[in-house]
Amino acid sequence: MWKDISPVWQAAFEEMWESFRAGSTPIGAVLCDEAGAIVLRDHNRNGEMQTLNKRIAHAEANLLKRLDTLKYEPRIMTLYSTMEPCPMCMGTILMSNIKKVRYAAADTYCGMTHLLTIDPYYIDKRVDCVHEAGALERVQLTVQSYFELRYIERGNSDKVFAKFAEHCPQAAEVARRLYETKWLDAMARKGTPIGEIFDHILREIQ
Repeated sequence: MWKDISPVWQAAFEEMWESFRAGSTPIGAVLCDEAGAIVLRDHNRNGEMQTLNKRIAHAEANLLKRLDTLKYEPRIMTLYSTMEPCPMCMGTILMSNIKKVRYAAADTYCGMTHLLTIDPYYIDKRVDCVHEAGALERVQLTVQSYFELRYIERGNSDKVFAKFAEHCPQAAEVARRLYETKWLDAMARKGTPIGEIFDHILREIQ
């Protein structure tokens, strides 16, 4: 439940919910120093009107572009993301010299952490990457599957939703049920805190 996850993950999911409320792909990211203190936090901004290049306004990239490397040493920092980094964000993480990555949910459509074990350049970077899974993954995939259902309703491909459903059928099923009543949209309009959303989804899954 929400009270059981760390303040860092709570911050990441708050950013994810901010994305959803703004009409962006619901992904949040947080960067912490060696002591675990939050240095930066950000979210996907591809649905925000002021974003000029919506295709690359991803949470991890947005965050790392703001990192002051004169003040902070990237090699001792840890990046937390609610979703497995995509090709662009994984490359940005490596080129930023971040050595520790934690992500909540696997992205079986375009996640790229597997390159850390098969690509010589990625291997040489020696990034400590951990998939947290569990409740964090189920909540992230429920919200993101719900978001994908919007695209399907507009006549777009269901290939991303299908990948999520294959990986975590429970999250996909809860997303379908919530989408029937547009529950998350209603909660977003009301400004319901992500902690309440998080716990409700977990109760639905269990």
